[in-house]
Amino acid sequence: MEQLKDIKPLVAIPDYSFYLYIGFIVLVTTLAAVLVYFIIKLLSRKKIDKRKEILERLRSLDLNDPKRVAYEITKYGKYIIRDESSMRLYEDLVRKLTKYKYKKEVPPLSSDIKKEIKLFLRVHDE
Repeated sequence: MEQLKDIKPLVAIPDYSFYLYIGFIVLVTTLAAVLVYFIIKLLSRKKIDKRKEILERLRSLDLNDPKRVAYEITKYGKYIIRDESSMRLYEDLVRKLTKYKYKKEVPPLSSDIKKEIKLFLRVHDE
C-alpha cells in the first residue's frame, strides 16, 4: 500500500443535466401550448362574407343615379351569382343597363329596370 500514496479521494462533480432536462421539457411544452392557442384562435376567427358585403353594397345603391347603378351592378353583380337562373337574370340586367353606361348624360332608370334590379337582389336574399 505504500505505493498508492498519491491517489486523491473522489471529488463530487455537480450534475445539472436533470434540471436542464426538466427546463427543456417545460420550455417545449409552453411553446407548443402557445402555438396551439394561436392556431385555434386563427381558425376560429369569423370570416367576413364578401358575398353579403357586396349584396349590402348593391342594396344601398341610389336608383336615382342610373350611371352609377349600371356600373356597380355590372362590376359587383357577378360575385353574388349562385346558380344558372340568377346568371341569366344578371346577364339580362347587364344588357339592359348597357345603355346607361358610356354616355355623359343618361335618362333616369325605367320602372321595369328598377323592378328587375330589385328582383335580382331579392333572389339572393337566401
